[in-house]
Amino acid sequence: MAFFLLIVFFLCFMVPFFSYVIFPWLMKQKAKKINYVKNEYSTVGEWPNITIVFSVYNEEKVIRRKLESIINSDYPKDRLFVLIGSDHSTDASNTIISECVQSNSYIKLIEKNKRSGKLKIINELVDMATTEHLIFTDANVFFEPGTLKALVFNLIKKNADMVCGNIKKFSPHNEGISGQEILYMNFENRLKHCESLVYNFVVGVEGGCYAIKKNRFIKVPDGFLMDDFFITLDVISKKGIVLFEPEAVCYEDVNDAPLIEFKRKVRISLGNFRNLYYYHNLLFPIHKGFGFAFLSHKVLRWLTPFALIISFFMSVCISCYYPLFFFVTLSYLLLVALPLLTIYLERVKLKLPLINALGHFLLMNAALFIGFFKFISSTNENTWEPPKRNV
Repeated sequence: MAFFLLIVFFLCFMVPFFSYVIFPWLMKQKAKKINYVKNEYSTVGEWPNITIVFSVYNEEKVIRRKLESIINSDYPKDRLFVLIGSDHSTDASNTIISECVQSNSYIKLIEKNKRSGKLKIINELVDMATTEHLIFTDANVFFEPGTLKALVFNLIKKNADMVCGNIKKFSPHNEGISGQEILYMNFENRLKHCESLVYNFVVGVEGGCYAIKKNRFIKVPDGFLMDDFFITLDVISKKGIVLFEPEAVCYEDVNDAPLIEFKRKVRISLGNFRNLYYYHNLLFPIHKGFGFAFLSHKVLRWLTPFALIISFFMSVCISCYYPLFFFVTLSYLLLVALPLLTIYLERVKLKLPLINALGHFLLMNAALFIGFFKFISSTNENTWEPPKRNV
């Protein structure tokens, strides 16, 4: 019996360890054997027409800078169209956008007189778009001048169906959990780049900046919160190529408040479990290709809170056979307090790197756990509230 309990404990421990350590290491080793070739933009004779599509809701703090990053792009303006859907914004967002529209005819604002939700607005804007290539983004993601060309280059020269931008997180104040979030997202970008080199796909693009061929876009059904992930999985299910482009650099502010980020992660978790239910067939064959990457990069992470809980109960049982495991159980109990300590440290603006990192990890796994129960309870959430902007 003790041996069986030890096996279960070990397997539970391997769930997060494989996803966060072994799989990224495997991808890194394989990617080292593949040379990344920088984009030769001079080989493009004529840049195609493109449409930038995004929705806004009360984004007065960031929308001017967002529009300036588009206007300052080196993409030919006679080939550029911008469609912005305002989801009944009640702040100065519409006024700021309208000012830009007056001096930039390729920008168009569509105002809604009631909240309808991001998904419905995006679907309407795509219907309005007349170009073959689309760029999706968020109001708080700011482009570098060469970002658009880098994205489009992959669509027209590398035969990609979908392209993931290189979103670099930043925090103007460098407070709270911003450091942990920046570290995690940099880790994610490196992993996605490796996946792109090894497999010609990434397991989920970041919705803040990606390009897609219009004929590959699919309207996301109501109730699917993670539209970017849903669309990625649809493209991959149809044998499409989804690449990560390191030269498509853009910047996004991160949350520094643990509770705000916790709420956002609960919503993301709910959306991820819905997508897993809908696209579970993509896990097979589970030992190779996308099935292996999907399991290793995403699904095992979503199972981590359950693995942690089961391993705790295993440690309690094992301590009956091996008293030394009592200290393992005690360590688990101490870890439960870390998320609360992380919230407290953020409020008093005190940084203890190891404690902050562990507390943040556990807090985000608690969000995953709650998101799962929202999923099985059929919680319906369609409209969204943008988190506090730190810019």
